[in-house]
Amino acid sequence: MPARIGCILAVLALAAASPARAQAAAPDAGTLLFEEPQLKGVAPGTTLTYAYSRKATDPDRYGPSFDDTIRLAVDKGANADSRTIAVTMFTGEHRRPAGPFEDMTGNPALSLFLENHLQELANRLHANPRYIKNAIRAALRDKAVVEKTSVEVDGRRLDAWHVRIVPFTDDPNRARMNGLDTLVYDFTVAADLPGEIVRLAATAPGPDGKLLIDESLSYDAKAP
Repeated sequence: MPARIGCILAVLALAAASPARAQAAAPDAGTLLFEEPQLKGVAPGTTLTYAYSRKATDPDRYGPSFDDTIRLAVDKGANADSRTIAVTMFTGEHRRPAGPFEDMTGNPALSLFLENHLQELANRLHANPRYIKNAIRAALRDKAVVEKTSVEVDGRRLDAWHVRIVPFTDDPNRARMNGLDTLVYDFTVAADLPGEIVRLAATAPGPDGKLLIDESLSYDAKAP
């Protein structure tokens, strides 16, 4: 596993230290997102495809807008519950190296999404990526709202969990974030979906209500 992705997994998984309190029966946000064996039911030979979308109102301030895909080719791991993952992260001019990941039980799509998002955010804000990671980690530990929901995927209605965090509203450096202190992170997972990740999103409402950034990664059940 690349050190950079391994780092974000290790850092954010620390959010599991404190239980989410949105509902008495709700799971802990960090455990739900980073410690569940999300790949356990995915057969070797399967390809998980995710549709990526990024829209920014001001590309010079917030980075480019584009749509693409992330594909995870799943192969067997060292034991029955682990998998080795080959990654195709974006295509054409947006293509970037990622993976492979060996003997994974969790779905690396979440870390790939967050790492890409955080790197772009740090570049645009001239900020330390570790500072942003720590803010997200603290929000997962202390501020996460975890709610039971249901989603429809490829004609099937699935039970799911939705996690929401708003990390930067009280940040002491929010005035330096070019309006992105409003960032909201939404994560939706369903145990009965291959790979469990339904949708990941990062959105930042502007003063007029329009989104300065609207970035998402969604499971694509119809991809070949």
